[in-house]
Amino acid sequence: MKEAKKLVSLVSLQLVKEKGFLFEPRTCLSSISAYQLFAPFIRDKATEHLMVACLNAKGEVVNISIVHIGAVNQSLAVPREIIKVALLSNAISIVVSHNHPSGSTPSQQDIDFTQKLAKACEMLQITLHDHLIISANGDYLSMKAEGLIQEEISPSPHTNEVMGIFNVKNKGENRKYAS
Repeated sequence: MKEAKKLVSLVSLQLVKEKGFLFEPRTCLSSISAYQLFAPFIRDKATEHLMVACLNAKGEVVNISIVHIGAVNQSLAVPREIIKVALLSNAISIVVSHNHPSGSTPSQQDIDFTQKLAKACEMLQITLHDHLIISANGDYLSMKAEGLIQEEISPSPHTNEVMGIFNVKNKGENRKYAS
């Protein structure tokens, strides 16, 4: 018996701009500028909110997004949600932040999540600049400053092999293609 044909959907993905605001520092490459960017959105939230800022090659903020809303004392986010926003934004690098309603001390889950995110970013050649934890009282902790994130996660020399990217030289041109 002949198998029925499978209906395949043709789709397109895009980010939808909800609103905009002026950000005076323009760049978000320090923990202070990251705090200035994220704090107004998550500092006073009663539940954990995880946000990502997508940056261009100059370190300027292209957009920010709330990628996960958790419970009072935990957020079960996955790096995939952050990476998805970064890729759709054509981000060169990112900064992430989440709030702790009860203080800025990182949990072991926060540390594990940051390490998983750093590995995912490395594979996709996206620099993870920092992960901030912001408390309701205005304190914040920079995972980078605490040594929990390397100075800058740079792409692995094996990333092209893992991603299936190879170089093709043709008449003096050097082009990259994905397999």
